[in-house]
Amino acid sequence: MNTVGILVVGNEILDGIVLDTNSQWIINRLKPLGFQVHETITVRDNVQEIGDALNRLLKDGCNLVFTTGGLGPTHDDMTLQGVAHGLKLPLELDQASLDIVTRQYKMLHERGIIESGEITDSRRKMAILPRGSKPLDNRVGGAPGVILEAKGSTIICLPGVPLELKWIFDDQVTPILKSMMREVYAERIVALPLRDESTLAPIIDQVMAEAPGVYVKSLVKPYGEEGIRLWVSSLGEDQGEVEAKVSKAVDRLVELTREKLPNG
Repeated sequence: MNTVGILVVGNEILDGIVLDTNSQWIINRLKPLGFQVHETITVRDNVQEIGDALNRLLKDGCNLVFTTGGLGPTHDDMTLQGVAHGLKLPLELDQASLDIVTRQYKMLHERGIIESGEITDSRRKMAILPRGSKPLDNRVGGAPGVILEAKGSTIICLPGVPLELKWIFDDQVTPILKSMMREVYAERIVALPLRDESTLAPIIDQVMAEAPGVYVKSLVKPYGEEGIRLWVSSLGEDQGEVEAKVSKAVDRLVELTREKLPNG
């Protein structure tokens, strides 16, 4: 199984100024491709903290690590410096990255979005990558994404701006992930007419015992609300097989729940 770690970088996240929606979006893109997120870590804009967190994810067995945020032109955009520090790699100007930055700022200037398309030192900074890295094209903003193979794992660095992150992920990263796929995935959300999660617990345990390879998780809700939603998912080698497993488990959950209701 591909085990994923997500490293979120940014003071603005930890200070509660910006909500991290990027991690949730990435997770929902990864699930259908058979990638399971093992853990996420959020750190401040600090080179040492970024490097330490990256090494923790790698040590914890993540063979695919995403970083989000910190790829821009300002002094507090430190992700690539942190990655290089953690992996003990030098930073180098990458010509392919510089070409992307140059093209994007030229385009943004021609469209009247920015006043100048000049490649300043701040903009050139976005093309300085850890040795061995390759850029991932960005046709929405200025900072390229970055992909790097290190310590037996793939590290993918994405901008924190959601529109840029999503474009790079869908256009550049997804084809790479599809080539790495080892399993297929299916999931369904089912709503059951119970109000107490503890009543449902033995039903979930029974269904998971009857359906090896199927994972059932209740989605948290306040007490007293009508109905409980369950997330039912499965990984496997055959799409039809995992979908059938999920459907069978859903049917069994519904059946056992009806038996618990007063009127049967």
